[in-house]
Amino acid sequence: MQRWAILLALTLARISMGVQFQSIAALAPQISTATGFSLAAIGALMGAYLLPGAVAALFGGWAGQKIGDIRTAQAGLVLMVIGGMAGALLPGFDVQLVARSLAGLGAVALNVMLSKMAGDWFQGRSDLPLAMGLLVSSWPAGLALAMLLLPILAQDLSLQTLRLLPAALCAVSLVLLTIVWRAPSAVTPAGGAGRLGAARLSRSEVLLVGMAGILWGFYNVAFIAAISWSADRLAAGGAEAVEAATAGSLVGWAAIISVAGGGWLARGLTRPDLAALGCFAVSGLALSFFALGADGLVGHPAFLVTLGLCLGPAAAMIMTLPVEAARPEVRALAMGIYMAIYYALMGLAPPILGAVRTATESAAAPHLSAAAIMAACICLWIGFRYVQRQAKIGASNGRS
Repeated sequence: MQRWAILLALTLARISMGVQFQSIAALAPQISTATGFSLAAIGALMGAYLLPGAVAALFGGWAGQKIGDIRTAQAGLVLMVIGGMAGALLPGFDVQLVARSLAGLGAVALNVMLSKMAGDWFQGRSDLPLAMGLLVSSWPAGLALAMLLLPILAQDLSLQTLRLLPAALCAVSLVLLTIVWRAPSAVTPAGGAGRLGAARLSRSEVLLVGMAGILWGFYNVAFIAAISWSADRLAAGGAEAVEAATAGSLVGWAAIISVAGGGWLARGLTRPDLAALGCFAVSGLALSFFALGADGLVGHPAFLVTLGLCLGPAAAMIMTLPVEAARPEVRALAMGIYMAIYYALMGLAPPILGAVRTATESAAAPHLSAAAIMAACICLWIGFRYVQRQAKIGASNGRS
């Protein structure tokens, strides 16, 4: 039961990250009215949260390696609390921007450690995919909670109080994580015997973590593209704007469910590699059909839910790869590299997909691009397993 209590605390921390990130978007009308900020300024506040993602992820991995995962996670939550409170209490756009960046720095460092800490507790267990699936689904769950609850609460609470709520949730997460966290016996804590900070990644571990990071980044690019551009595709098929947005949201909600459900399904699989490759293939086919299929069929709620259910299950399986790729004593640094690649790809890909949409003047282009990315994920998964097998052979011969 201890590992599940710890996973609950890690999941709540990641939910608080999603709520804090999405709080600006959820409260955009209220913020604009109260402060006079333009939509561009509000967009800048949103982006500032994850703008330093790649660098912050590397820093988080380095910090976790030097001072330990729990201290780094606690420091990240403290920065999220301070940044959230400063953003709620201090006026002025420049101050708001700094506060969001500070909170985002803490959030990225926290995110790196959450994956590492969950991996340490569930490594080598059949329920590792389930644990990772629950952890991964907590981020979109936090986004959804912010969009659902904050506008409702805005009818009765002041904007300042609403801005403080995400910081309060981060504080609760900090207290809970501090109370329940215990390092698994298989992992040497930083500063203890073995000097975790002195450990180094091997060349094979760097290659494996890099491939896993590219795979995770590619998958998320396709995942986000499918959801973000769904309303555009439906509108191009003749749906009204509000109708298209509402229908397109079905893809996102179904995907959230399937991320967690995929982890539960994967825990009992005897051939998880085949399941992962099948998920990529089915997702690619569904995305292609959504792009090119008949407007009346692809816009049907049943198909939209099916598309979302196809997209999510692979997430939990991918998140097991960095756990497999690196030894426990270097896993903090490995997770930093893994997440840095993810943030870099997530920063670069959306503008590229937008440019493709503009250049082709086709609403199908983003989803066809996402289908091609899913095909690339198949190649990356096969490549990861090949390198992993070769690394094991090298280790057995003393060459790793």
